[in-house]
Amino acid sequence: MKNIIKLFLFIIIGCSKSNRNTEHVDYIEQTILTKNWDDFIEYRNGNIPLIIISVHGGKLLPDWIETRTCQGASIVTDLHTKEIALKIESHLKSMGFSPYIVLNNLHRKKLDLNRTLKKSNCGDMTTEIYWNLFHDKVDNFRNEIQNQFGSGLVIDIHGHSHKEQRIELGYLLSSSELRMDSLKINGSDFKNESSVKSLLDKNFDNLKLTDLLSGELSMGSLLTENNYASVPSKNFIAPKEGELYFSGGYNTEVYGSKYVGTVDAIQVELNMNGIRDTDENRSAFSESFAEVIVSYLRSYYISDL
Repeated sequence: MKNIIKLFLFIIIGCSKSNRNTEHVDYIEQTILTKNWDDFIEYRNGNIPLIIISVHGGKLLPDWIETRTCQGASIVTDLHTKEIALKIESHLKSMGFSPYIVLNNLHRKKLDLNRTLKKSNCGDMTTEIYWNLFHDKVDNFRNEIQNQFGSGLVIDIHGHSHKEQRIELGYLLSSSELRMDSLKINGSDFKNESSVKSLLDKNFDNLKLTDLLSGELSMGSLLTENNYASVPSKNFIAPKEGELYFSGGYNTEVYGSKYVGTVDAIQVELNMNGIRDTDENRSAFSESFAEVIVSYLRSYYISDL
């Protein structure tokens, strides 16, 4: 008789817990479905063939999204990168140019938008809708640029904490590959692996990959001329052995021209000192970079800009 009573109580308690768990899951699912995910994203159409994206500068930390704690998950914020993206947009607009803008406001602790969906959320599919919303917006803008301008450029803005205080520009080539001789770098293998493949395919003035990496009109060299040390550039063709360097992530690989399309991409990793550390420096850099971007677009994408 006692065993029967124990079994009865076990079933009642189990059902009660099951009901509570089901109610919690239902609540979470309802929250996901009814949530206005537009609160976490900023996006605007543009009038030039340029998309500026920023994914690691968000600050929002909703408690109904799990914090990413899986192995290998980076949750560090790229401080002031979203602010810099907005300042660049403002300076471009003062020159009469409006870039396409896609900015993330959600903290990296909750979601990493520079990763595949599977790797972005540590298994918490709560943010799947938002991951798709963000990347669909970038992809739609990319298609619009291809249709309207024929080709264009994605700038993905990040921040690094490496010892070397210089800007790191990522074209999907590793530091060891950048250290190779020019003849090898300019071969078809490296061109086809780069995020600027489309620009090279145009055979514009016999353009070579090394021209885009460290030539006089490369992004890095233009930044260097504005007193912002960069790698690769004419002054720093490649990081030295042992120096840390970010070569480009998911966004650079997917939204550049490595696989398909005529929109290229460059990952821009900003150092802290002299660029992100004070509001004055952030404003000065953003103004200079806006001018560099316009010069770069005129050189390679739309000469009558």
